[in-house]
Amino acid sequence: EVGHTLGLDHQDEIFSNPNLGTCMDYTNDPSTNQHPNAHDYEQLATIYAHLDSSTTIQSSTGSRPGNARPFSQASRANGSVYVDHLPGGVTLLTHVFWTPYGD
Repeated sequence: EVGHTLGLDHQDEIFSNPNLGTCMDYTNDPSTNQHPNAHDYEQLATIYAHLDSSTTIQSSTGSRPGNARPFSQASRANGSVYVDHLPGGVTLLTHVFWTPYGD
């Protein structure tokens, strides 16, 4: 299921077909299909490849500018809402939905 989260799809959905050696294959014998195969890695490279020179990652010298805190500056406004004041006057509100945790 983690493969789906990353963008992968099943390579084969017929249980009786020969195993493809990938965790993205339905099979009657999962002991041989526990990990991604070369096709899965090729798909991930295609999905996440940058075709331009832009990036959303900035270089870091290991220090934080000015008086920035080491983590998000979000503060809890009330029970489950966090407010984060971002550069440029942007405010990010995050509402956390809590679920009961069972035994």
